[in-house]
Amino acid sequence: MLYFAYGSNMNVGQMAVRCPNAEPIGAIVLEDWRLVFRGVADCIQEPGAKCSGVVWRLTPECEAALDRYEGVTGGMYRKEYIPIEPYEGETRMLIYVMNSTGIMPPPSHYYRGIEQGYRDFKLSLKPLRAALDASWDDKAPSYRERQRHMRNGRPPLEQPKAVKVK
Repeated sequence: MLYFAYGSNMNVGQMAVRCPNAEPIGAIVLEDWRLVFRGVADCIQEPGAKCSGVVWRLTPECEAALDRYEGVTGGMYRKEYIPIEPYEGETRMLIYVMNSTGIMPPPSHYYRGIEQGYRDFKLSLKPLRAALDASWDDKAPSYRERQRHMRNGRPPLEQPKAVKVK
């Protein structure tokens, strides 16, 4: 099974822990999809948009592990399959899409993990930073995002102040 990762699962170190048998195929840009943050990464369909990410080949055990990690049973993410041009016998690619709709920035440690994934595959950080900026500009957390944020013991959401460089 081919899988498109656009968030923390781009990070080679994190995937080695979650899915030690997953094989990275390489970085791609998915047309007509856009990265957004709902406290965690999500990928939404949007005509004309582009989303950077990584394609992994998953074993059935890896897919089951990702289903658990992404909270499929609990309803956090759902699985969708994108049709692709045939690649080594595969004609579709798995993507996890959130069931939430609110927009809110991610925790800094989570964002840094995604940033490392971009570096792991030598991707430009510009689209990732744009998604982060948009999460502050368009911040409108849904009930689900607010509950997740507060459940983790975090203070109310405020944009970090700019640091003055001397």
